Amino acid sequence: MKKIYYAIMVAAGVAVAACDPHVADEGSPSSQVLTEEQANEIVNIVQTDIDGELAADGNYFTYTTSPATIISIFTINDEGTERVLASGTSGYFSIIPSRGSSNEQTFYVRIPNPNGTMTELSKTVNVYVPSEMALDLKLVVSNSGSKVWKWDTTDGKEFWGNMGYCGGAGSDVALNHNGQWWGVSSTEGFADQQNHRGSDTVTGDDDTNAFMIWSEDGTIKSYDANGQLIRTGTFEIQDYDASDASAWKVGTLHTSAGAILWPYEINSNGNMPTEFDLCYLSADKMCLVYPDGGAFDGLGAWGEATFWHFASSSDVEGNLTNYADAGKVWTWDTSDGKEFWGNMGYCGGAGIDVYTSHNGQWWGVTSTEGFADQQNHRGSDTVTGDDDTNAYMIITADEIKSYDASGKQIRSGYYTIDQSVATEWKVANLETTAGSILWPYEINSGGNMPTTFEMVYSDGSHFVLVYPDGGAFDGLGAWGEATFWRFMAK
Repeated sequence: MKKIYYAIMVAAGVAVAACDPHVADEGSPSSQVLTEEQANEIVNIVQTDIDGELAADGNYFTYTTSPATIISIFTINDEGTERVLASGTSGYFSIIPSRGSSNEQTFYVRIPNPNGTMTELSKTVNVYVPSEMALDLKLVVSNSGSKVWKWDTTDGKEFWGNMGYCGGAGSDVALNHNGQWWGVSSTEGFADQQNHRGSDTVTGDDDTNAFMIWSEDGTIKSYDANGQLIRTGTFEIQDYDASDASAWKVGTLHTSAGAILWPYEINSNGNMPTEFDLCYLSADKMCLVYPDGGAFDGLGAWGEATFWHFASSSDVEGNLTNYADAGKVWTWDTSDGKEFWGNMGYCGGAGIDVYTSHNGQWWGVTSTEGFADQQNHRGSDTVTGDDDTNAYMIITADEIKSYDASGKQIRSGYYTIDQSVATEWKVANLETTAGSILWPYEINSGGNMPTTFEMVYSDGSHFVLVYPDGGAFDGLGAWGEATFWRFMAK
């Protein structure tokens, strides 16, 4: 992103965008309605990049008002629906268009008049929009242009080893380990397999904490568990086609020799293939297979082949949507039979422990029947149907639509993801319009619907949200009450 120092100063008569004031009640006395100049003097908006540096094409904005005035900032989509970005006397918001969108984006500022009506100002700004990527590239490098991949240890099974070159559906190899004979499932498992590297002296990729960063410029950088660079290579995906779920592969991966982690064909004295069957690719999983000696024409003959299983949890947007135009379906996480909505201590620590161990939880709902006695938490809201374990959400690039168990739509809203705030506790903030998610109520709040959630865990199959009592995010670690939501891919 270019770093041109710049600010949108909606004050002191400085205008950097067209301002079209609109008065909600044209019959109000003019003396009680803010003029364009008066409205501009109230609001000051500054445009920055992700690091907080002033930038003419930045995607991030802070605003203040003087005198302190509660304003609302929003966009309007093509259907005419308003999407609130921020409200209050001061704060921040972001405008991050999807790839291929226009660099010029318009937002609106709604300011109250002394007589109770509203004045609206439109602001058109130039923001950074990356060019559109092909789906296969987006899956491997994310919408941001780079992505971390590690060994896939999520199911405790083998992530490198040998198998029969079996054919069939590549997804069965990736998800069910179909055809596998033997493999490594831990760092310790690599200790007795050093002969497979032949004469290569590169070390560090034989550790489950080693990782790769794939980037949209076609490079792969591999790092050891300590973050020290151990290899650099290149990649290209050819003939990508995921339209047939029963196909053996979705494409072919070409790399420079040694580009990926532990890049050795098994039982080959260190051969480093440069062509792989890409048997499966999603936002969070990648499965590669290489037949003995590169005999790709032997598919289905069950000759020896080498497999690699990689996983990524760094791409929150990809995890939520898999970058599919139709979006991805999510429902209540009943996978372990434990609570999927309830209260907990705002405990801090590692957010992954909230997912894996239900760390900090006090109480929660485990079934449709469990919601029956919790209707008081919805307050005066009359929306129903999301209190059912068969209710679900479809999450697309920027929208969340919720459906009851029969498939009837019950809610919709917009969202953004902010990964710049990631810590050990959370992977991102999820910003939504009120009521977007299933059962969107803060517990014991009379029906409050939060619009900012901490996403403490995310992968392609699960995500967990946490909201502290009253939005007191600065109380992390103090064990005050918080609400949690657990969802799984359907």
